Amino acid sequence: MTSRERMMAAFRLEPVDHFPIQIRGVRFWDDDWCATRDASYGPVIEAVREHGDIELGWGLGGGMLLTASPELTTTTETIDEGDWIRHITTIHAPAGDMTSVRLNSTRGLPGLAMEFPVKTLEDVEKVLSVPYVPHQPDCASFFAADEALGDRGIVMCSVPLPITTIHALMGTDTLAIWSITERDVIHRLTDVFVQRSLDILNWGLSQGVGPVFSTLGEEYLAPPLAGPRDFHDFVTTPGIALGNRIHEAGCLRHIHSHGSIAAILEDYIEMGADCLHPIEAPPLGDMPFDEAKRLVGDRVCLEGNIQIGDVYHDPTDVLVEKVKRTCEIGAPGGGFILCPTASPHTAVLTDQTVRNYVAMVETAASMW
Repeated sequence: MTSRERMMAAFRLEPVDHFPIQIRGVRFWDDDWCATRDASYGPVIEAVREHGDIELGWGLGGGMLLTASPELTTTTETIDEGDWIRHITTIHAPAGDMTSVRLNSTRGLPGLAMEFPVKTLEDVEKVLSVPYVPHQPDCASFFAADEALGDRGIVMCSVPLPITTIHALMGTDTLAIWSITERDVIHRLTDVFVQRSLDILNWGLSQGVGPVFSTLGEEYLAPPLAGPRDFHDFVTTPGIALGNRIHEAGCLRHIHSHGSIAAILEDYIEMGADCLHPIEAPPLGDMPFDEAKRLVGDRVCLEGNIQIGDVYHDPTDVLVEKVKRTCEIGAPGGGFILCPTASPHTAVLTDQTVRNYVAMVETAASMW
């Protein structure tokens, strides 16, 4: 089987010649990406090049409000603070301005969102004052990526989720609080953005994009930030609408969702997940891989579940045993892709991390 055939078969719970190995974030096929990595990445890139299968993300986009309205404009002020660059963005809407602030590190650290556009109920009205003009992007770059990738893997088209859009507007704290105190507002925004998400999805389908669509952001209102009922109201219900449309078109859905999923595992099935990543065991999640395989392994492809922190820091022999155990659990019956929970996130990889990445790939390949 080619990598593409193997990945598609795994998603569909069909027989494969061997389970895929998808090393998230190691873009061995991307010459520009490889050229800009530190030399420490070299052995990892080569190991994944030899044994890895590819999931390449491509986004339909939509912007912060999922509208192409010319009445939505932004201005940005940039302030150099040494270790950080402060970006102050003002969103100009017909009903008034909203401001967000983000810090970007000059030393390779993760960025920090300091302030979100929606802080008050008045800001919600500003968001909704922007006229809706469907977002219809040029999809030529999708087909270019798909052709360039060839049989080495699949291009997954990302579709914006309502909860992802809402989270980007108000942040974790306000979203969690308003899901209790202002439920009608979250429902109102969800209703608006699910229709816009469906319009974007339908545009992609009309252009021939597919057959794999991906969503991420379900985790933004997963336990413990909200309870199962709230997750079902604000994530599952609109997610079902997207999943149904994807499946009606004969396509597949990939969901990436970190954290605790034990109480909402069936919700991912309801939303039409064909593949679920990363299935995190305690302490970062609450779903042991063997339990997930027992409960839903015959209904959804499980992609995971080697913790990125373990790849960075475990003694290599310890990591190898975890990889073996995951493969022994996941491979029987199919519907399994070995994958770390996240991408490499440091500019330089330590010798330990390099050994672990290479051992992870080679151990999995030895079990074919």
